[in-house]
Amino acid sequence: MSLELEAVQRQRTGKGGARSVRRDQMVPAVLYGPKTPSTHLSVSSAVLEKFLRETRSESKLINLKVEGGEPRQVLIREIQTHPFRRRFLHVDFYEVPLDQEITVEVTVELVGDSIGVQKGGELNLIQRTLAVRCLPNQIPESIRIDISKLDLGDVLHVEELVAESSYVFDDAPSTGVVSIESPESAAPAQEGSGK
Repeated sequence: MSLELEAVQRQRTGKGGARSVRRDQMVPAVLYGPKTPSTHLSVSSAVLEKFLRETRSESKLINLKVEGGEPRQVLIREIQTHPFRRRFLHVDFYEVPLDQEITVEVTVELVGDSIGVQKGGELNLIQRTLAVRCLPNQIPESIRIDISKLDLGDVLHVEELVAESSYVFDDAPSTGVVSIESPESAAPAQEGSGK
């Protein structure tokens, strides 16, 4: 399911134009893509904040409506925020061709109770997101990983995960995703864990 966001075309560009847009509680944005000329836009700051809070991910396909026009299928490529004040400075929207695979980062979601944790081990989530390659309209909500069989000292790697038919993993097969560390080895294990 895709999500909807509205934007308006922005006439003034450059730093002065961007400041003017922000004074109006809007966020300067740009829309671009392989078949899309760069277009200057602005989106409501409050709407964008609510949108990101509810979706909790930038790797979701969005129906971007520009001033009531036909929806464009986009991904958020970058969000610039002020280093001190909690406000958005700029957003990049990337219009994706729906017939071409793309690589996106998808949140890892752990399910189950690990045997090792029940024995007193410490759960270590090494990768909070994983790169997957798929068509834009088949981006998974999350990568669900069952950790119930992980025991003390176990490390689960990308090559051991089972991808759904709609995507493939794009990280190196040897990449560690989650591990269960023994209580006595938890501190020194962090120093020398390379993979």
